[in-house]
Amino acid sequence: MSGTCKERRFISHGGDIWGFSRKYNVPVEEVLEFSGPINFLGPSPKAVEAVKQYANLIKFYPDPNPVEFKMEVAKYVGHGVDEENIVLGNGSIELIYAITEILPRGFEALIPVPSFSEYEKAAIRVGGKAAFIQLPESCTLEIEKIKREFSKDTKILCICNPHSPSGTLYNKEPLIDLLDFCQNKNVIFSVDENYIEFAEKGQETTLAGLVKGYENLFVIRSVTKFYGMAGIRLGYGIAAPNLVKKLENVRIPWSINSLASCATLAAFKDIDFIGNTKRTIAKERAELAKNLSEIEGLHVYPSVTNFLLVRITNRKITSTELKELLTKERMLIRDCCTFVGLDDSYFRVTVRSAKDNQKLTKKIKEILLK
Repeated sequence: MSGTCKERRFISHGGDIWGFSRKYNVPVEEVLEFSGPINFLGPSPKAVEAVKQYANLIKFYPDPNPVEFKMEVAKYVGHGVDEENIVLGNGSIELIYAITEILPRGFEALIPVPSFSEYEKAAIRVGGKAAFIQLPESCTLEIEKIKREFSKDTKILCICNPHSPSGTLYNKEPLIDLLDFCQNKNVIFSVDENYIEFAEKGQETTLAGLVKGYENLFVIRSVTKFYGMAGIRLGYGIAAPNLVKKLENVRIPWSINSLASCATLAAFKDIDFIGNTKRTIAKERAELAKNLSEIEGLHVYPSVTNFLLVRITNRKITSTELKELLTKERMLIRDCCTFVGLDDSYFRVTVRSAKDNQKLTKKIKEILLK
């Protein structure tokens, strides 16, 4: 791979299975994809069936104001959330970009790092700037340190919970502390909950139910990760009605296609799929973490999600070199040197089946012990 980590930061994401396929001439079906944190079980069978059942809807424009769909999303979220608290997006990425469009030009986005690179890119795109706060190695939130980094230009604080790329779940109390601090300073508190369904205590930790009392709270979710529907592009934001109205004013018309809505509703109602995903990911994550931890020269960070952050401690090889060697085995991992705040000793792997995980750990062990 050419270019330094810094140069690649703005073009690098996990899950670029198509680029991998083109570069190495490998059919996408034959790639063992460990880089994109998407449910390896794939989408709910009921979601796939819904796409087939309602395929005839593609001849119509999507509903510009899908009130009934928003009501169902609100019902799924629970915690007292209503239809008026829901704004939809073409994946969570549209919402991450939309929230910056309602901020004054020259604003500052405060971002604890490492974190998702699109928060920074969204701010820069509309004339804002990013200010980074380095998290400790444990990726825990140092609340008072974060508060001290606020400036007169700070207009949004971007947190992801569970945290990416570490998989750490933050307790509700410190998040509310930051939320109150942001409210007093008229700053948007944006919390990305894209992985919340994987967490055993996700329902206890989500801030979704607080949008009734905080005008500055913006909770972002999608069906990409847990529901394995990255290609559908459906995200939803949860916020106070006034904030929702501002976001609706900057949204691109018809960004939500009809089949995405149908698939999402079917997935939300597939209780068997939801339960099986939670059990399977938890079981395979524990086993994968154990097996990787037993490899000399690796440190595995605890995670509540479907991915694991790993640090190479012996420095005999970089994360970039490890990724390149694994590509020859048709395995794709996430080189984390492109994350602000991390270097080329970190990589991330998505939890897959026991068979796939064993193949990965075996090959990594062979490489590190050479």
